[in-house]
Amino acid sequence: MELTLAEIKSKTFLILQHFQCFCQKNNIQFYLSNGTLLGAIKYGGFIPWDDDIDVFVPRKDYNRLIEIYKDNDKYKLFSRERNIKFRFTFAKLCDMSIVKEENNIDNGVQLGLDIDIFPLDFCSEHILRPAVQQKIKVYQKGCILSKFVSAKGYPLFKRIIINWCRLMGYDFFYNRFLKIIMTERKMGDDFCGCLMWPIYGKREILPASVFSSTIEVEFEEKKFPAPIGYDKYLRNLYGEYEKDPPMEKQKTHHSYKAYSK
Repeated sequence: MELTLAEIKSKTFLILQHFQCFCQKNNIQFYLSNGTLLGAIKYGGFIPWDDDIDVFVPRKDYNRLIEIYKDNDKYKLFSRERNIKFRFTFAKLCDMSIVKEENNIDNGVQLGLDIDIFPLDFCSEHILRPAVQQKIKVYQKGCILSKFVSAKGYPLFKRIIINWCRLMGYDFFYNRFLKIIMTERKMGDDFCGCLMWPIYGKREILPASVFSSTIEVEFEEKKFPAPIGYDKYLRNLYGEYEKDPPMEKQKTHHSYKAYSK
């Protein structure tokens, strides 16, 4: 049976609570991030028209999480380190009792309903240079397009690009993307951000002080950690985030369907 938006939110929130419980028991730091943090600050929960949950985990704790988390019948943690077929640069914690279907996308493995877990890395201002940002953007796009099952229905030029990316394969783009990020991680610690999947480009990179400590915020009547500099973070990503976007933009950017088994 296909889940409604309300049911997806409810099930996803249960994954977040399970994740928080695991982190508290194992002394793993995390922060709400992206639209999840925006929703917590503006609405005390999910953005009304959105359905996903994103968190940041500092790199040291992220590596421990990948190493020590034990899958069970319900929840399974996917990452590139745990499953080489997994086609994302970050981790996903999935509820495997719910089937997730994405049209025209091959993620390498069958996923359940999930929350996104992004590693948080230190870096220097060097990563903000246009040449570096352009390389990251190109390899990110290649990772995305290489997962397309088909190029049918797209304009000719885009079909050519998609088919070339599919021919080169996900690993081609992932390995080059990873090489850039590994280099940038060694160049300093004055800045911090989601280097492994910077959805908003260089706006994801902020002074390290933004993530120097945590503050509790409310999300769906529960308390969760947020970065102490959450206001600067949200303004970097969304500008005047207090204002709602126009009605035509009030829709989720995801295009999947979820079914209970």
